[in-house]
Amino acid sequence: MRAYRLSRPGHAEVVDVDQPWPAPDEVLLRVIAAGVCRTDLTLLRSGASTLPVTLGHEIVGEVVEVGSAIRGRSAGATVAVYELIGCGECAACRRGEDNLCREVPPAVPGITRDGGMAEFVVVPARNLVDLGAVDPVAAAPLTDAGMTALHAVERGGAWLSEDAAAVVIGIGGLGHLAVQFVAASTQARVIAVDVDGPRLELAAQLGAAHGVRSGEGASGRILEANGGRQVDVAFDFVGSQESLDLAAQVTGRGGAIVVTGGGGGRLCITAAMGAGRVPEREVTMIHTFGGTRGDLSQALALAEAGQVQSHVETFRLEDAGRAIAALEAGRVLGRAVIVP
Repeated sequence: MRAYRLSRPGHAEVVDVDQPWPAPDEVLLRVIAAGVCRTDLTLLRSGASTLPVTLGHEIVGEVVEVGSAIRGRSAGATVAVYELIGCGECAACRRGEDNLCREVPPAVPGITRDGGMAEFVVVPARNLVDLGAVDPVAAAPLTDAGMTALHAVERGGAWLSEDAAAVVIGIGGLGHLAVQFVAASTQARVIAVDVDGPRLELAAQLGAAHGVRSGEGASGRILEANGGRQVDVAFDFVGSQESLDLAAQVTGRGGAIVVTGGGGGRLCITAAMGAGRVPEREVTMIHTFGGTRGDLSQALALAEAGQVQSHVETFRLEDAGRAIAALEAGRVLGRAVIVP
């Protein structure tokens, strides 16, 4: 079969490899769609813990072979893959919260084992989630970008009251979905922040009340968009020093900063008496990691109900390198998806 393989840092290509077969507790999927994530860029630059590895952790496929120990699954079903593989035995994993597993670092297809940028992929049967009537190509980004964005929005839900204002920083693969999740589940007003004009236009189409260009003076523009007041919650899907500083500047006392992006910045507090600091005192800071199987199921349900839609650009498997290059250059609006 054909697969987009990372063989060493800086080098990935489509190659011929043997088709995998499932262990007793696994299933073999024919890949229908695989999303492209900025994590793939990081892996391409620095390599992965296991090499060579087939990239692709956002996977939707058709079941073609079922392991001998699996009951209740049969060939022909179209499914999404919950990307995190914890120990499977601890209380968190039994609840479907592999993102909270403390026994092992969760494994991830496309990172620690072969992923979905291929014609076929093997995954644990317990990680399958029924797709429902969602278009498989549109569903692929929901398995990571959607699940992760929804998890972040849920963690910030206590601050999303009817009269709240929320900032979403970074209208990329995750942020464009977060705007929709806030709009679908709350009455809060969304202020979208991005460096790119077309992404802000997309955010407006998806429910954002205001769009603000990032960069110098962004905090003032956010406050102006919110009637001169600081916001109730900031969702940072970038995580750079600039974006974290911005979140700290615009979030008001009693609010929250929810950090999901992995841009290498630091969000720090000064443990001293008095108010008027940045970030303000009584601001809650939440650092999220992925999401739960329940989050993925909910994201798919919202998509099936027409309340959330992934904005996707499709590429053939042979063009996986071009898709990653387009993402790195900032030319992807929404999420790139590989269709083998």
